[in-house]
Amino acid sequence: TPLQYAVAEGINTIEKNFYINLKKDFQESRDKLCDALDFAGLTPVVPQGSYYVLADASNIKGKNSKEKAMFILNQTGIASVPGSAFYNDTTLGENYIRFCFSVEDGILNKACRRLKKL
Repeated sequence: TPLQYAVAEGINTIEKNFYINLKKDFQESRDKLCDALDFAGLTPVVPQGSYYVLADASNIKGKNSKEKAMFILNQTGIASVPGSAFYNDTTLGENYIRFCFSVEDGILNKACRRLKKL
C-alpha cells in the first residue's frame, strides 16, 4: 500500500506538460515506424494508444506468421512477434506481425532504414 500511495502522488504531481510531450514523442515514433512499414509493403494497423504496431505481412514469404517474422528477422535483423500469438483462433493472425516502437530514437531510425530495404 505505501508504494501505491507514492506512485499515486508521483502521478498527481507530475506536470501536465510531461504527458503532452510523452504523447507527442510516442506519436512521432509510431508514425515513423508506420511510414517505414508502409514503404516496405507491410500495411500497418495504426494504433490509437499503444507502443506496438500490427502489420499485414500477406506479401512476405512464409506459410504462417512465425515464418514471416523469421523471414523479416533474417532479411533485416529486425525482430517482430508473430500475429498468431494475439488471436484465440491462430489462423486469424497468420498474416500479421507485431512491431514495438518504444525504443530509443537511434534504434528506431536504424530499424526503419532496414525495414525500408525489405
